Amino acid sequence: MEGTGGAAGQGAGAGISESIGEGIGWGETDAPPYRDGRGAAERREGAQDNPHPQGSDEHRLWQAGHASVTAPDVVADKVGDFA
Repeated sequence: MEGTGGAAGQGAGAGISESIGEGIGWGETDAPPYRDGRGAAERREGAQDNPHPQGSDEHRLWQAGHASVTAPDVVADKVGDFA
């Protein structure tokens, strides 16, 4: 059963999804819109500055790239509210 992708404990790769986040595949993190979104977040630009048409793959990838940088901050802010 090796490599079948079944439930955990059923061979190598079991339980590993084809994506790394909602709607994002492993190879898509190399796409220019994803990298552009990361760069925008690193420059502290807001998510509302996504230059791609809503609903497009480019918009989705840019948003995911942006979130890959900002998501830890959002989580930390929410946890801090309860500390």
